[in-house]
Amino acid sequence: MRLNNKVAIITGAANGIGYAAAERFIEEGAVVFIADYDNDAGNAVAQHLGEKATFIQVDVANRESVKQLVATVIEQVGCIDILVNNAGITRDAMLTKMTEDQFQQVLDVNLTGVFHCTQEVIPHMVAAGSGKNY
Repeated sequence: MRLNNKVAIITGAANGIGYAAAERFIEEGAVVFIADYDNDAGNAVAQHLGEKATFIQVDVANRESVKQLVATVIEQVGCIDILVNNAGITRDAMLTKMTEDQFQQVLDVNLTGVFHCTQEVIPHMVAAGSGKNY
């Protein structure tokens, strides 16, 4: 098992690619934190994946929410080895009909969320001499 006892945070892991990554990481021996905005789906995924999966609700666009995610992971397991920045949204609208608020929501989750998560996790990875950021 390539990821035996490694600790991973996967954002947007309540469905799609994030869910598939969480499933595979667990198969490879990792402890996975399902970090997602969707409380119901996140809890269902963690329950389905078993004891090596834990759900933590997070809004990656909100710095304080990300800080709480990272603090909770550190409190529970003491380290973070892997961060998968997978959370992302779309706002299906033609450019001529997309509102500025819709565009800003996409930027906040898809770009600012990556910045928040990476910036909050890196000090823990560096301190542990570990880390992968996909």
